Amino acid sequence: MSSANPWDPPVLRKGWVTERRLSRTEFLDDLRARLADAGFRSEQIASLLWHGGVQLAGRPFAEEALPNEVAPCTSVLAYAFAYEPAPVPVPQEAVLLDAEGVVAVNKPAWITVQGTRASQRLSLEAALRERLRCPTLTAIHRLDRGTSGVVLLARSREGAARLGRELASGRIRRRYLALVSPRPPERSWEVSGYLARALHPTRIRFALHQAQGAGRRPSRTRFVRLATRDGGTLVLAEPATGRTHQIRVHLAQGGTPIVGDTLYGAAQPPSQDPPLRTQLHAIWLRARIDATPGAPPIELEAPVPHDFAPAFARAPVPRFVRAHGLPFP
Repeated sequence: MSSANPWDPPVLRKGWVTERRLSRTEFLDDLRARLADAGFRSEQIASLLWHGGVQLAGRPFAEEALPNEVAPCTSVLAYAFAYEPAPVPVPQEAVLLDAEGVVAVNKPAWITVQGTRASQRLSLEAALRERLRCPTLTAIHRLDRGTSGVVLLARSREGAARLGRELASGRIRRRYLALVSPRPPERSWEVSGYLARALHPTRIRFALHQAQGAGRRPSRTRFVRLATRDGGTLVLAEPATGRTHQIRVHLAQGGTPIVGDTLYGAAQPPSQDPPLRTQLHAIWLRARIDATPGAPPIELEAPVPHDFAPAFARAPVPRFVRAHGLPFP
């Protein structure tokens, strides 16, 4: 498994519809038999049940939470990891803020912000709910699995709704560092257009369009080129909208994909083991976390992890960025 990604294994899928009413025991026996016939190994089935990779009528269940009875004609989807993912620790110092009902965390790469189809247990949200003993802790926004940096979470449903409105209105500002190759020709530039899902056999992927259309959502990002070292260029990005994969697509569209982002055209070095993660880090965020009218916003900065922009390690990246000035007001 040396060439495989230990933190992001492929996911196996099997779906069917129940033919009759089944007790919980009967459903588990039927599930195990169907998955075994489909080539799932016994350890994959056990892992699937522990991770909550079973969906009944679109709702995920771990084994202990399965209902006592499953109705006929219930759609069943089962998702299992091809192999067990390596754990991604969330160190204590990753918590940047815990105040006013808001938690801010420097998310490590390779952990998802929220549960996925294959696992309801392995996520930043789940880890922090357990650590902080706060079952209602909810992420306000998400970063891709391979992206690191600042993530905001709220301790209450009301707080999550309020900050969600702040995010949707553009009052929460975020800045990212990206390592790209080749070097962008412009010193500063902006990319805008409409993002929509694009066909891909195994992955969620997006494409940028210049015209409106069904399923296309407006997007806009500002970029500034900072410096180039060892063939990689450090870029600062500030998205004005918050679409999935927005910065990745906007950079790839101009022919300068993010290093490590093979989904959008970056080459992965053949000798890289484990695979290089997408070189994108959410370094800065400004938000008003106090609901009191007139309360000032706070600014948060996420320390850069060791696996980001190694060519710039001789000058710590946050200090490097401050030395160049934050180009956006």
